[in-house]
Amino acid sequence: MDFAVKHHHIKNLYRDYLLLFLVVAACMFGTYLLSGHSLIWRLDGANQHLPLLENFRRGLGQLLSGHTHSLSQWSYQMGLGTDNFSVYSYYLLGDIFAYLTLLFPVAQVVTVYQWLIVLRLFCAGLAFLFLASHFNFSKNALLTGSLVYMFNAFLLYSAAAQPFFTTPFIIFPLLVLGVEKILQGQSAWPLTGAFIWMLVSNYYFAFVLGLGTLLYLVLRVGFYYLHDLNYWQALGKLAWATVTSLLVSAVMLVPEIIAVTHSTRAASSFANGLKLYPLYYYLALPAQLINGGNRDFYFWSALGYASLVFFALIFVCGHCRKYPLLTTTFGLSFVMLLFPFFGALFNGGMAPSNRWTLLLCLPLALATCVLVQELRQLTDRTIKLFAGGLGIYALVIAMTYYFQNDEKIFIPFIFLFVSLAALLLVHFRTVRDPQRFLLWVVLANVSLNAIYFAAPYNGGYANEMLPTKTYQQLRHQTYAGLADKLAPVQKSGYRISTTSENFDLGGGYHLYNSLPSQATSISSYYSVQNQFVGDFSEQMGNIQYDANVPLRQVDDRTILSNFLGVRYIFNWLNQDNFKKIPANYYLDKMSSLVTDPNGNHQHDQQARRYKTDQALPLFYWQDHVFTASQQRHYTVSQKERALISGVKVSSKTAHNLPQASVKGQTFNLPYRLISSRGNEVDPHHLTKEDSQETYQIVLPRDLPDYYPDSELHLEFSKLTYRPDSLKDQIKLEQLHQKSQGMSGLLGQNDRYNYYKYLRYHVLQGSPDSSFKLKVSSALGTETIDQPKQSTLSFYKDVTDGMMNVGYFKQSLPQAVTLTPTKLGHYSFDLKVVAVPLGKDSAYGQQVKQLQRQRLRHLKLTADKVTGSITTKKPGILTSTIPYSSGWQVKVNGQKQPVLRTNTAFLGVKLGRGTHHVTFSYHLPGIKLGSTLSLAGLALLALSLLGTWTIKHRRQHG
Repeated sequence: MDFAVKHHHIKNLYRDYLLLFLVVAACMFGTYLLSGHSLIWRLDGANQHLPLLENFRRGLGQLLSGHTHSLSQWSYQMGLGTDNFSVYSYYLLGDIFAYLTLLFPVAQVVTVYQWLIVLRLFCAGLAFLFLASHFNFSKNALLTGSLVYMFNAFLLYSAAAQPFFTTPFIIFPLLVLGVEKILQGQSAWPLTGAFIWMLVSNYYFAFVLGLGTLLYLVLRVGFYYLHDLNYWQALGKLAWATVTSLLVSAVMLVPEIIAVTHSTRAASSFANGLKLYPLYYYLALPAQLINGGNRDFYFWSALGYASLVFFALIFVCGHCRKYPLLTTTFGLSFVMLLFPFFGALFNGGMAPSNRWTLLLCLPLALATCVLVQELRQLTDRTIKLFAGGLGIYALVIAMTYYFQNDEKIFIPFIFLFVSLAALLLVHFRTVRDPQRFLLWVVLANVSLNAIYFAAPYNGGYANEMLPTKTYQQLRHQTYAGLADKLAPVQKSGYRISTTSENFDLGGGYHLYNSLPSQATSISSYYSVQNQFVGDFSEQMGNIQYDANVPLRQVDDRTILSNFLGVRYIFNWLNQDNFKKIPANYYLDKMSSLVTDPNGNHQHDQQARRYKTDQALPLFYWQDHVFTASQQRHYTVSQKERALISGVKVSSKTAHNLPQASVKGQTFNLPYRLISSRGNEVDPHHLTKEDSQETYQIVLPRDLPDYYPDSELHLEFSKLTYRPDSLKDQIKLEQLHQKSQGMSGLLGQNDRYNYYKYLRYHVLQGSPDSSFKLKVSSALGTETIDQPKQSTLSFYKDVTDGMMNVGYFKQSLPQAVTLTPTKLGHYSFDLKVVAVPLGKDSAYGQQVKQLQRQRLRHLKLTADKVTGSITTKKPGILTSTIPYSSGWQVKVNGQKQPVLRTNTAFLGVKLGRGTHHVTFSYHLPGIKLGSTLSLAGLALLALSLLGTWTIKHRRQHG
């Protein structure tokens, strides 16, 4: 493949590309439109991308109007609070398409967001065409390659679900183009520009694209430039482009690196502990190549190309000497897809996410161009390779279909044979214009893939998109109108929440974030989360914790809700856990009751708002402390209770301050674990051999009013699960089926049952380490969930956790039901704990005291918190504003050390007297990053000046 320095000018290339794009885009996006769906994904789109874009556009408009407060570095609105940069740099700051919203009013951002999805995809195809036109390809070959490049399963999903995932498809061809120009002795400016765009757009994709570009450089030099390259010149230009782009981008990169290394993602285990993928991954992988309608990207191995790509692979690999770069790339990619190590490596050493497969689109699209270009040179041997390869591939897909039963493979499977037939027609000279003929085949293939991917049936992706206008309705009535008059935390000083697993608005939409609501929720769902908030959540045994959503609803725990300043809690009647209301929250307001038309009151619907007078202020003074060494001896319930009794600080800070105590504030209760079979079970040797078996945690008591006004906690620790072998699990399932007697007589089909259970367990990845422990009471159900390793960034190792069964006014229940969801062997330590929470209890009195000790005249403004307080003795001013190294504090105008209190939050030590306190926030790394970027810009300016001077002298010399 010879690369030309200048791209070939082909008549009407871009006009024809536009027409083809419109056809497939109409199939893809038109399917959503015709079925009444928007292009707003119910998860990330509705919770992250669109609300952030609305805020971004609003801030840009204010900035251009002279309102500099729009440049605030700290946000009080995103969960408990975070710096704006860590969130917006990941999603928007380096995204050139986001700035196009300035061309439209703020009110039109929802519409513009969806049109930008189409524009990004169009630009991805343009970038490919611009690169590919530097090779000696005909117009129809280029157009066919562009269809392959744009309309594959990766982009069919990402373009709509997470729009900025499309940007790497635009940048990567420009990176390759820049490398090629340097290798041929041309200017380094194109690569420098592409590098800068790559580095500022998104640090995650910059990492992936950087590795991909390095691999391309090594392979390209090794196969094509090894003996002809001016190495010193090329290395100099590559080094200049790299260093200069790093310097220019430092204003983004330095703060990003600091944010990521201090985020919850920093503690992730490499490849989630996997050495090999589960069996179902390998069974599905062959069909993934062509399954363009597929959305089940196991470990993000998103392929799904037009079926002609299969034959392009065979053709290129069959001519490996002529196309060594492409052949080697495909060979390496195949190996990389087989082992989790490579997915984790390209994912920054974290989960084994194969998003690096976005890099495969370019070589596969180029291979398609090669095949179309060489159609007239197809030999009988090549046709036999095509036919033989198809026979083997079709057999493999048919065999794996025996397990997968994925009907989405039908259209791609049919187009395998259609593509072979087209190639046969070309080979036997029965087609006048073979390249155009193949173009129409691929056009039909990707168009049908796009329709089938989006269509709202059989799991089509439209089912995950919000219906048209729904986002606007959710924005204005997120909590059924019950939060409309509630102010954000910076004005009200309080936060809100919902009950766990409740407030389901249908269609899989979840309330993960405050945005776009004005009221501030404790829950936040962003890719970069404050590490200390995550540590706090884990120390509190919060079973809802994961790296992307560290708090959620803190399992409806009263003390945590009060501590975090939750004044209002919302829930829906008759949805999960609607009865599980924390202590001392009273019904404050309700929406209109919608009764079930069939008279079933269990299906009535109503939104409810609960209120408490026990929410702690954002900042308050505390004179008792405890340390990490002291906390290590506490149970989880005691750690939570200690938040009210004192404040956790370092041993150095705790010197000369009274030590807090939790003695007599929680009570360990005796219990018995009884199987539904009637026998008592040792929690260290719990073996579940019957899928119907459950267990009762029985609380023996003599009095009917057993710990009234108390919350019931189940503290699990040293939790392990060992699954049975696949053979034993199937055997147990069959034994259970046979035990049904006459009632299960029609199910006594040993051969079918064996296949059924084998298929089920293989597709579930059995045996694997995932499990769930569910505990049910009259108030609801809570779950400790050990996720599968395939959940990627949501994976965590679960060895402990505390379940809040709920608050019981009259008496704790006599028993609750424990249900392990999987067969196998469990072992755990269990403490059953009662926590008294009555208004007149010691807890209630301590809360009132802390409320009286609030920071007075509190004012939260852009990057600043001010207030005053008078203390009669030394103590700690603490808060629930997350700690960051960017915070500084002055007391009465004098700078003081900022404390990290209670593991995660902002604080300062105060002596006796009246104190005027000012906390101010400055983004960590921004000064260093700005300095480096200025140096980089100066270097660019000097280089431009030098280039102009040399050129001027040559012209006038």
